[in-house]
Amino acid sequence: MKNQKRISINLATHPMRNNRLFYLFFGLLAGCSVFVSVLAGYTYIRYRDKNTNFLRTKTQIEEKLRNVQREERRLSTQIEKASQKYQGRIDLVNTLIYRKSFSWLNFLSALEESLPGSCFIVSLAPSLKENSKIEVRFKVASPNLRELLVLNRNLAKKNFTEIRTVSEGRNAEGLLVSEMTLIYERII
Repeated sequence: MKNQKRISINLATHPMRNNRLFYLFFGLLAGCSVFVSVLAGYTYIRYRDKNTNFLRTKTQIEEKLRNVQREERRLSTQIEKASQKYQGRIDLVNTLIYRKSFSWLNFLSALEESLPGSCFIVSLAPSLKENSKIEVRFKVASPNLRELLVLNRNLAKKNFTEIRTVSEGRNAEGLLVSEMTLIYERII
């Protein structure tokens, strides 16, 4: 029995006998760690430079925006001052242009077409109201109330608005004289 080899149960007797696998795994782990560290450093440097450029560009844009806002405020105050200074002249010129461009022929034609054959206009007082509106106050003579109602319907058909009869009365010839107001808006 002495020829048999002794079994060593103590595994710690020769613990580093086969350490190539251990060194291989350690080397792979160290290589991966170095690769990840280099990649992380490269990414950090690259994005740090981009971030610096971004912050510099952002600062420049904010400065330009402040300059533009200052210029806008300055120009707005100048425009407001000029508008206040020249508003009377502007209104006068706009009124003259409007009066010159208003088609009186179309207005008078529409008014004449609305009149029944037995009615006639005694007086007419137009006044410019807005850009394309005119308020007209006129007196019309008609033989009876029925002709006046026909006139009102015809005026409404010709796109006259706010037609009102202000007063009525008889003249020396016995005709019914009515004072009326209406709004005429030209079609541009």
